[in-house]
This record gives sequence, structure tokens and C-alpha cells, in this order.
Amino acid sequence: MRPIAFSEKLQLVLKSLSVSRAGLAAALNVDKSLVGRWASGAVMPSEHNRSLLTQYIAQRIDGFSMLDWEADINAFSARLGNETGTGSSTMQDWIPDALLEEATRGAKRRATAYEGIWRSTRYSSDLPGRFLHDITLIRCNRENIIEFTSGIEGVRYRGRALLLQHQLFSIAADEEAVAMMFGIFNGVARQKAEVLDGLSIATLRDAGGSPACSAVVMHRIADLTGAADADTQLFEASVAAQNPLAEERAVPQDIQDHLARTASQDTPGLMRMLFQNSMARGPLLEPHSAG
Repeated sequence: MRPIAFSEKLQLVLKSLSVSRAGLAAALNVDKSLVGRWASGAVMPSEHNRSLLTQYIAQRIDGFSMLDWEADINAFSARLGNETGTGSSTMQDWIPDALLEEATRGAKRRATAYEGIWRSTRYSSDLPGRFLHDITLIRCNRENIIEFTSGIEGVRYRGRALLLQHQLFSIAADEEAVAMMFGIFNGVARQKAEVLDGLSIATLRDAGGSPACSAVVMHRIADLTGAADADTQLFEASVAAQNPLAEERAVPQDIQDHLARTASQDTPGLMRMLFQNSMARGPLLEPHSAG
């Protein structure tokens, strides 16, 4: 079984049994970071640990066995007692059908324009005048739902995005910190996206979990290979290689100016990324040389 296929099934197990990664790790007597790597698809559990995991599930789902891991994702989901498999079913509970249908159509037509590895740039909340970088993996699943994982050092936000008109509406969660993140990003109309910008809302890592809204510019740094495992490994390698704190004077002045002017001068307290001033674009066209 491929690691990414196992990770999808493990995430279904966690949701179906309403158990956290930390809770599962305690039950199996393994480190919670190991369960996190299983769930991300970074590694596969050993035969011994998969046997322990199977026994754990069998105590809650009668007759569950090692053979059940070989079922396809929809059959596996049904084996856990879910009425449907992964994908749009989990989103239909809280998103109106008309919006979900439009987002699914949009993803079917345009998701490939956004798939890839991205590096974001945003202001640091702790160090005035400095900038932070995150790495984000964006890809579309078999149900035409855009999925993404954002990472910075040991933090991982995993979520989904709806493509509506020319905007990406996203929601993600960090299960370890029990935190959520929301975003709205300007997209591109026809070209393959190379730059995106928008607003991200999350909580700071301070004692009170203070809400913060950040202006963000994202640059594509790699295309997907088409192999899910290889793309996940590329994402993790990119996170590991990326220094979260940008070097001083490393962020181009036009990016600094763009992020700075999102705060409205005429409406205090409002941060906005106006579409008419958006930096979102496709690839730059090379000028034709004189023949």
C-alpha cells in the first residue's frame, strides 16, 4: 500500500472513531509525532505498529482485520460505518449545495492551474519590519475538491479550498495545536497561476491565541510531479529547507509595498486585498526578440 493511500485511510479512522492523533498515539504507546507522519503520508507504520492499530480499530469495529487496509478508499470508509467515502460528503453538511456544485465545477476546470508547491510571504507579528515564509502544497483530489497543506517548521495546517469565481476560499486546521485558519485569495482567470495574494485569518501562538489577519503573497516554487508520494516528500523537503524568517532586505520592495498597503487608510481596522490592485497572475510572457 502506498503511504499516501494509508494516510487517507488513517485520517478516516481518526474521524470515524473521534480520536485525536495524540489519543491514538497514547493507545498504541508510540510518539504522537510518529502518528502525525503516518497521517501526512511521510512514512508507513511498521508491520508491528499496523497490527497494533488494526487491533485498536477491531476493538471498536467488529471484525476489522488487516485485510480491510487493502480495500479502496470508498469501501474502507464504508467498512468504518460511513455512508459515503472521502471528498465532498464531508463538506455538504455546512456548505450550500449550489456553492459546492459551483466549486466542484470550478475545480474540475481550473484546479490544475493552482496545483503545486508554493511559498508565502507575510509580515512577522513578533518582529516589526520582518517577514515570514510558509510552504504550501496544493492539489485536487479524486472528488474535484482542492486540498492543501501549509507548513512552517513543525506546524502543519491541513484543509480544503473552494474555487468560486476568481477566488479561493480556504479553511484548514492544525490538530496538534487545536487551531484553525481561514483564507480568501485572489485567483487568475485563464492562465496557470504563478502568484496569488489574499488574506489569512488565524490565531497567534501567544498565551491567549489572539486572532490576527495577515496579508499574504504566494509564489509558485515547484510544479507537482503527478506522483502523490513524491509530491508529499517534495513538500516536506521544502518546509525543512525553508528558513521561516526571511533574511533582512531579501523580500523585494514591490512585495513589501503591496503587503503594507492592504491596511485601509480611510477605514481604520480594516485590512483588505483589493482585486483591482491584486498581484495574482499567470506566468510572465517573454518579450519576442527582433527577428
